[in-house]
Amino acid sequence: MKLHPLVTVSVIVNSMGNILLTLAMKRLAPALEAHLAARDAAALLLTLATDATFLSGLALLIAFFLLFLTLLSKLDLSYVLPVTSLGYIVTALLGALLLGEQVSALRWLGIGAIAVGVYLVTRSAEAERAAAPAEAGL
Repeated sequence: MKLHPLVTVSVIVNSMGNILLTLAMKRLAPALEAHLAARDAAALLLTLATDATFLSGLALLIAFFLLFLTLLSKLDLSYVLPVTSLGYIVTALLGALLLGEQVSALRWLGIGAIAVGVYLVTRSAEAERAAAPAEAGL
């Protein structure tokens, strides 16, 4: 299974961004809920705008989006979208390891299905690349 290098970077950046946002939102939840209850949008935005974990997660997700756009400019959508779903696998692993989340057996089974799907997509892309030179010679 050979992945485009930008896919690997984008998956890691996306997963880390999601982990950081989760950490920030869980920590900030009481303050954010109080700001929402008070209908104080300015305080809510200030809380988010001054939180390093939140800003780091947001920056990583913006970087992911830019990487995703770059991938779309170079590769087929039918390849990019499935292989970037590897982020679901990495994020689940990081959630279990770093956040102590309990991932049920059924959820791991679903994650395994994603992995099989990504494997099949990358194999089909490799087969198409191998067939292209043969077809060009016809």
